[in-house]
Amino acid sequence: MNDPSRFRIVAAVCAILLSGCAAWPRSYGSRPCCITNKPIVTREPIWWHLFDVTVVTPVKQTFNLARQMRRLGGVPVKAWNMEDGEVSDSAFFTNRDPAHLSPDEVRWGPTRPDDLAQPPLVITKPKHEGKTPGFFVKDARGRTYLLKLDPLSAPELLSGAEVVTSKLLYALGYHVPSYEILRLAPDELRRDPQVPLTEAALTTIIQPRLVEGKVRVSASKFLEGDILGPASFKRFKDCAEMRALKVVYAWVNNIDTKDHNSLLVWDGQQTRGYLIDFGTSLGADAGVGGPKDACEGWVNAVDLRELSLKVGTLGIYHEVCDVQTDVFSPGVGFFSSSVDPDRWKPYAPNLAFAEMNEQDAQWIAHRMARVSNEQIMAAVSAGQYSHSEDAAYLTNALIQRRDAIVRHYREDEDDAGTHARGGQR
Repeated sequence: MNDPSRFRIVAAVCAILLSGCAAWPRSYGSRPCCITNKPIVTREPIWWHLFDVTVVTPVKQTFNLARQMRRLGGVPVKAWNMEDGEVSDSAFFTNRDPAHLSPDEVRWGPTRPDDLAQPPLVITKPKHEGKTPGFFVKDARGRTYLLKLDPLSAPELLSGAEVVTSKLLYALGYHVPSYEILRLAPDELRRDPQVPLTEAALTTIIQPRLVEGKVRVSASKFLEGDILGPASFKRFKDCAEMRALKVVYAWVNNIDTKDHNSLLVWDGQQTRGYLIDFGTSLGADAGVGGPKDACEGWVNAVDLRELSLKVGTLGIYHEVCDVQTDVFSPGVGFFSSSVDPDRWKPYAPNLAFAEMNEQDAQWIAHRMARVSNEQIMAAVSAGQYSHSEDAAYLTNALIQRRDAIVRHYREDEDDAGTHARGGQR
């Protein structure tokens, strides 16, 4: 091969390795990972979103030669907003130091005293999505909240998971709404006569859930501003904080990571991204209205790789599941103290998580290492568990999972440093 031909081949390979970056949408503004404009947001049907991330986009990605070559070459696409191992403020993230938060600040997270709902609460609309009942309500001041009730067979399971996870995400810098536990007497929850919900139906929902004359709910305050709709994780796939969210969700085993569990809100000056709906975190699975099983967090609900392995081995192959199989209690559900962040999977693929590289993972692991045991205990206390054994178990499991993740990525970082030093000798 002559020199000009060799040069063209080398140049082509270099061009492929240096390319592969998706363009930041112009409608979001000029600064990647920040949304300075008020974009138009289209809410896709959930069924289409799941088909897209499970089938359509993975097929498309096989033809993205630039990214494939970079990944194979050991130089995956770097996050737009990663500089010197740090990430600046973005649409979904505020770069506050977790170590500078007091346990009390973690316990309350984004909730301010004025955010707490003030009874009586008037039901304006029933919640139709999900396996468990809930209501949209207005409090005595006219502020809007979404109330979610626990399954009859698992009191405290979903409400506790949602509140605790929101506090931990806040501690790490992510934007979340205010989630708090409320206990309401039946006369503090009233029905608007215009709502298609009879008094008898409301009593049927509330009465079996009364404990000492009150019903427990998780209450999320509606975000202030112009609610635009869900974000597309695909558009944020080159933002470090959204890639690294995979590690955070592995920590709390939040398996429902579809686009619809995010929300873009215009505040008049910028659009902020929020993570919402954590009823599938810790030991809960809001999708079935009860506890998780031992395989959730290890395989996608529709996992083409696992399916092909089963078919290829004529059923001999079985997916990996957690070695622990027992539910701890009705309030905790299934939440093991062991975690493998490399193998963790949500129930449907997440296109930002698929782009996470070691630098992204190590960045968030450093942040997790700065979340103290006392802060974790404070976050769990926000779940207001009736049984101290449940709170103690969750706290201990979260500490062990955090330690395992931090240790895992710290070892990877040490190994990378060793190889780099070896290359310099």
